[in-house]
Amino acid sequence: MRNQHFPFNSFSLLELKSQLEAKLRFPISGKPDCAKLSDILLIEGFGSISVTTLYRLFINYNGLIPYRHTITVLVQYIGYSSWENYFEVINNEHEFNFKIINKQNNTNGLLYHCIEQEANKPLFAYFESLAEKDYEYQFKMGLDVFDCLMKVNNPRPFFSTFIHNDFVKNYVLEFLYDPASRIKDYNYAYELYPNTLKPSYNETELQDFVFSKSVLFRYYFLSGQMNKAINIGKKLYDQKTFDKKDLEPLFIYPKMRYSAYKIWYLILSDKSKTDIEEYVLKLLEYAKNVHTSIDPQHVKMVFHCIAETMYFAAIDNKYFLLLKNIFKEEYNMLPEKLFDKSLKNTLPYFEPNGLLYYRPLQ
Repeated sequence: MRNQHFPFNSFSLLELKSQLEAKLRFPISGKPDCAKLSDILLIEGFGSISVTTLYRLFINYNGLIPYRHTITVLVQYIGYSSWENYFEVINNEHEFNFKIINKQNNTNGLLYHCIEQEANKPLFAYFESLAEKDYEYQFKMGLDVFDCLMKVNNPRPFFSTFIHNDFVKNYVLEFLYDPASRIKDYNYAYELYPNTLKPSYNETELQDFVFSKSVLFRYYFLSGQMNKAINIGKKLYDQKTFDKKDLEPLFIYPKMRYSAYKIWYLILSDKSKTDIEEYVLKLLEYAKNVHTSIDPQHVKMVFHCIAETMYFAAIDNKYFLLLKNIFKEEYNMLPEKLFDKSLKNTLPYFEPNGLLYYRPLQ
């Protein structure tokens, strides 16, 4: 690396790393990650960058500006024509660009004050105006709302007021669901979803029920609130108003959460080890059957959901190996030797959640 005459700052480097991780769908946190990125750049025809250079740039940065060749290859890989083009886009306060990850919403702005002061009429009008916008625009606006909710003192009134608003429900709470629950009283939003299903429920109502109860069940189980987890689990798994045929048309995210988290409910219900392991085998068979019929992002979601559940359920290691073998092809796309590491080490490489790529955990 040498000092060279082109625009470069710490924000541009942080944003570059984040956008690379978003495209790679795995974090750049060590030499194996840098080695995999180096291989991908070469195989896909973007150019050659050594593992050492990538490590010094993203893991052990010493303040020196990299060679122009290095940063040109990297920004072209993520879709920019040149470093200057990339730098201009990420530093332009007025240019809308969905790829910008680290430039978060200004929480001193109008949107924040409307939420904080419960100015609901302009918020309703604003959210309704988004209905005609495309997915990427609404996703970006959802990120802005998420940033504001992270800062407001009491988000409960917002959730109570807007729980049935299509934009808030679909983008803020579903597409941008935060598995880390970083918003204050985050579980309250999902408690506002339908608590029961009507006898004549439709597919949308069932999907809302399964999604909201599944993420609530996960929240209570992982936070150690087992009595609340059991109560939610009873609503999910003991009711008789729907069956597997009803679940089949649902989107893969809520359906997979529902299926995987049943392992936790069996544990909380004091089922025998034999019963639990029999269900684990059925779940693995289901994963094997859907593996070839869904797109790569959803494949990662299926793996992550099952792996996280099995890890926190302390399932026998032999089932971890069976799970890994189903997804061996996906492991081949990740850093070398990851297959031999524990599920805990593997989980960040299979994280499918869109929010965590744009608002990563600190």
